[in-house]
Amino acid sequence: MAVQYDVSAMELIRLFGCDKPASGALWEVKMPALLEEFLRLAKDQPLFETSDFWSGGPYFFYEDIEERIEDDEEYWEEDPEEYEEDEYYQMSKIPREQWGEHMPDYLQIGSDYGVGCVTYGICETDLEKEDPPVYIWNEADSLKDWRVLTDSLSVFLGGIVCDILSGMNYPTAKRVLEKDAWTFEELNHFDLLAQRQIELSSMKKYPSLYGVEVFYRVCVDVEAKTLYLVRDDKELLVIQKAE
Repeated sequence: MAVQYDVSAMELIRLFGCDKPASGALWEVKMPALLEEFLRLAKDQPLFETSDFWSGGPYFFYEDIEERIEDDEEYWEEDPEEYEEDEYYQMSKIPREQWGEHMPDYLQIGSDYGVGCVTYGICETDLEKEDPPVYIWNEADSLKDWRVLTDSLSVFLGGIVCDILSGMNYPTAKRVLEKDAWTFEELNHFDLLAQRQIELSSMKKYPSLYGVEVFYRVCVDVEAKTLYLVRDDKELLVIQKAE
């Protein structure tokens, strides 16, 4: 048994059939090669139906601001003084080409599925980086209050995939993969890891987007087409391709 401990998000989704990258010029935005490669594998894949990652492609935060301004302009005209403290109103008074002097733009790559009040993105100044940090913004906060969520895009994507596979919020992965002859076994002990001489401490660790204290450890046996996913060092999920 050849266990791979240092497994990336890209390798994980390839294992589960997302191995045919979409071709062509799909997005007219500058983005890190890692993000584009992952997007091409994830595009139109049912595995991502309820994911916090936008497999359809990213777009910039400024576009949302412009849309909000267009929607609210008619209300502002009725009583401008009432909206003087509104950040969107304030941005509307600044020429679009000068917005960068007040706040950077962010390439948005996801949001909390089903709610949409939290958004994930990469700062425009980091788009040339190979593996840039990913930021998080809550719509209840100031437009400028983006904060670092993960130090790298690769860690963010790993967390996204682990959240999908764990089925913590949605059983999408189980529903999709069982149709392709994958089996799911949930255990509340690690006897199987010991039997197969898998070292828990050596498994790749990824954060969950569903909670600050939630994390995963993951490894795969590519030859046996088996994934071992541990959540919070308490629960083990084994996903295996049926013979």
